[in-house]
Amino acid sequence: MLRAARDHFWEAGYEGTSTYDLMHVMGLGKGSIYKAFGNKHDLYMRVFSGYCEDLVSQTEQALAVGTTSPVRRLEEYLISLAHLFGSESPRRGCFLTSATTDLAAKDEAVAVQARRTFDGIAAVLASTVRDAQAAEEIDPEADATELGYLLVSVIRGIDCMARSGVEESVLTSAVRTAIRMLPAAG
Repeated sequence: MLRAARDHFWEAGYEGTSTYDLMHVMGLGKGSIYKAFGNKHDLYMRVFSGYCEDLVSQTEQALAVGTTSPVRRLEEYLISLAHLFGSESPRRGCFLTSATTDLAAKDEAVAVQARRTFDGIAAVLASTVRDAQAAEEIDPEADATELGYLLVSVIRGIDCMARSGVEESVLTSAVRTAIRMLPAAG
């Protein structure tokens, strides 16, 4: 039920989603929606926050210590996103990007949640950068936090480019270039 609401918000946007749309996709009456979830904005924030929490958790899982090198894990993760964004049909991209571009400038709650999520993803990426520094793959003098945010920017960029129809091969190439541009150790 919440997933159906999230998917409708994701596809139609907040403004493009009516209470009647939510009633239809959730299979609930108007009163039941209000009683269980509050108003439309409360429901939106609930599904958006849940999505954002899942996104940070998925990033943590994807970059967890494994058998490959830290830089390789970063590359594989970003390439998996390029594949995901570039192969979707229709290309709806990431809900975080959609919500941020649609609402963050005018909705403080969305802006706060988006910033918190970007911070969380950047922290996970920075941790992997620190692992790469310890493995002597990335310059130990480089600021891992800054590189984490740089990689968040790469992710958001490939998401936006994919939505405009940029081919997956171009997205993958951009990811590989970004990884090669990380400052190498000594």
